[in-house]
Amino acid sequence: MKLYQKYLALMLLLLLIAIVYFYIQNKHEFVNRVDVVLINLLDKQIEEEKAKAFAFAFALSQNETLQTAIQNSDGAKGYEILKRYMSTLETFSGSKVRTQIISKDFVIFARSWDNRDAGLPIKEYRPDLEEMVRTLEPHLSFEAARRLVLIASIPIVKEGAFIGFVEVIQKFDAIEDYFANYDVDLLVLLDAKYEAQAVLLDKNPRIGDTIVANEGANIHHIAYMQKTGVGDLLTQGILEGENHFYFSKAILNSEGQNIGSFILILSKKKLSLFSAFEEELDTFFTYARKDLYYSIINRDPSINSYHDFTDKELLLLKKCVHGEDRVALEEKLRKQLENYTQDELISLLLDVNSNKKSRGEIK
Repeated sequence: MKLYQKYLALMLLLLLIAIVYFYIQNKHEFVNRVDVVLINLLDKQIEEEKAKAFAFAFALSQNETLQTAIQNSDGAKGYEILKRYMSTLETFSGSKVRTQIISKDFVIFARSWDNRDAGLPIKEYRPDLEEMVRTLEPHLSFEAARRLVLIASIPIVKEGAFIGFVEVIQKFDAIEDYFANYDVDLLVLLDAKYEAQAVLLDKNPRIGDTIVANEGANIHHIAYMQKTGVGDLLTQGILEGENHFYFSKAILNSEGQNIGSFILILSKKKLSLFSAFEEELDTFFTYARKDLYYSIINRDPSINSYHDFTDKELLLLKKCVHGEDRVALEEKLRKQLENYTQDELISLLLDVNSNKKSRGEIK
């Protein structure tokens, strides 16, 4: 090989190395950006859930009828009030809310979802409540109670006397549903050092030294994480798997202690789709296509962007619409054309395809 050929080969090799390096760098930068956006969305959803939980808990703590029932040790009355109150909230807010009253002696007084645990002492599972008795200040945080949950706890004070706690308890259904709209899966992990008090999670799967705490966790992700472990993910915040990227965020309790982790899971295929929206990534996530169709087409016909379209216009639009939009349009068309006769359908199709010759049998 001549000298100039060697130089040329070396330059091509260096160029190839540079291309690969910059590709990997750009990929890492984009993945890091997606991580920031997803964690920001998670923070936003957590704050919304906290705000709802606190508002519900505060309203209950001011209910004088409930306060009287607590003072009179009338658990049946307390249960009736909680159940009625939560039913009304669910009707008007669309949120499934669980509430409970705990006596000043750390005994369950009443619960909104069922009252079978009334009279159960919970002091050993709730060290956070002892601090509240001392300060009489509300707590709003994730806690490792008998399971990992978001709890808004407010002391009930009547005429200057502390009589118990009202708590609104949120599991992870709302956050799971929110991220499902983006095809992002959620794992919620509790540190196994809390297993003694998290007795309702004793049969849940484990990943290393953690316990899976959310009911909607995907078993395939659990199996993969059990195989790879979570140490690197929890340390570095991002893990690239075979088919997915995993993003983690610490869960802190009311004392600022790390008690577990949120894991957001995004497929590589989905990530590649998001790369087309790199400059508008935040906006794209905020107004995801599925969110738009879920709210516009499925929920409220009065704001349906296709509501006033004629069947002919919908058929014409179907030809040029984006592939992801076509499903929604076809569903809309299917419903509108259900009551057409065969002759009406033929007329409509011929009208739409006036410049196209068709041959064969019409079925």
